[in-house]
Order: sequence, then structure tokens, then C-alpha cells
Amino acid sequence: MMGRLNVYMVVIESSDSEGKYTKEYVGPATGERDAVEQARSVFKWRTDDRLVTVELLDREDWVEDVAVLPPDGEGSIPA
Repeated sequence: MMGRLNVYMVVIESSDSEGKYTKEYVGPATGERDAVEQARSVFKWRTDDRLVTVELLDREDWVEDVAVLPPDGEGSIPA
């Protein structure tokens, strides 16, 4: 039986030769574990990636057409 879909935001911290940055995944999932697995499958997973947060969002505030995934490195963290 498939669980109810909720909308989650997963924030992952990563780094490259230019410093640390965040990657965010927002989308439907059946639970926190499912949301993390979806984020890992969307982004190129690196060995130094660190899960920062998994947050349940209000489904009514999320519009699927507007929820575009940022490319790796867009959310740079200042050093």
C-alpha cells in the first residue's frame, strides 16, 4: 500500500574546489526517508555531502509547476 504523498524540502550541504554550497530538493514524497532518497537521485551525490534538514511543507503553498530544482552550486555559502 502506498503512503500518502506530502511535500518535503531536503537541504544538502556539499562542497567543491570553490567552497561549500547547498542543494535543495522540494517535491512530493511518502515520508522523510523517501524525500531524502529522491533528493539523492536528483543530485549528483558526493562523498562529502551532508544532510542538513528534511522539512514537511504545507502542500497548499507548493505549486508543482514553479518548483524547479536549482543546479548544483546555485546556493553558494559565503566563506
